Amino acid sequence: MSRRHRHPVVPAFAIGLLLACAHASQRRSEETQRNADGRRIVTAETIEHSGARTAWEALQRTVPFFTFKDNNRGGTSGIEHRGRSSIVLRDQPLILMDGVELNDFTTLTSVPASDIREIEILTGIDATTYYGTGASKGVIRIWTKGSGS
Repeated sequence: MSRRHRHPVVPAFAIGLLLACAHASQRRSEETQRNADGRRIVTAETIEHSGARTAWEALQRTVPFFTFKDNNRGGTSGIEHRGRSSIVLRDQPLILMDGVELNDFTTLTSVPASDIREIEILTGIDATTYYGTGASKGVIRIWTKGSGS
């Protein structure tokens, strides 16, 4: 008696969903420019094309490698770096706006996306070199049009 091997059937909508997610992730990575020193830059033009109204929405729509979570009331609930986590080090990236660390992400929902000049993403060794082990999950630096830098 031979046993028939059954292959799992993957519904067509699951395949479509996977392809759509992969396309969105690829598009998000392509829209960020990578400088010679390894930093990723999201320009004001990219933010404008994303249709974001607030800085929080701009981050959600343009910054790769991170997941930006909303709560059930439409407010911010957290940011996670995709991949492994640590029980010792902080799980959220360091967020700086015009050089000042933001401890409360809800501030980003009140900043208009049109005020952002660029978003700079540092990950890995670059983040920890400049900001120490507290930045092991990365650094997101937001520069507004009114900043002098």
